[in-house]
Amino acid sequence: MLTIKFSTVRSDTGQLTASLSGKVLTVDGVDYDLNLVPDGASVEHEVLQGLTRTGDDFELTLILPHGAKAPEETRFPQPVTVTVDGAIDVPIFDVVEDLA
Repeated sequence: MLTIKFSTVRSDTGQLTASLSGKVLTVDGVDYDLNLVPDGASVEHEVLQGLTRTGDDFELTLILPHGAKAPEETRFPQPVTVTVDGAIDVPIFDVVEDLA
């Protein structure tokens, strides 16, 4: 199981992307092998902040950029628990106004 907390920051960098395949977490196109973290260890990393491992359970914090018109759910996100491989749902970057 992987628990992701988010630390929000106002930025124009665009939507965060993340996915999980086995024990490989991909963040914005870069792969991170979580198996390299020993059981019981805590690791400080630039991207995978506060990464801890307990058995097969991992917990970490990702920086979540958001746009100027991001909804409250993005600016104050809840943690996400990941139990299956695939794309990880992250809060949306910004609200696009309908110009019609």
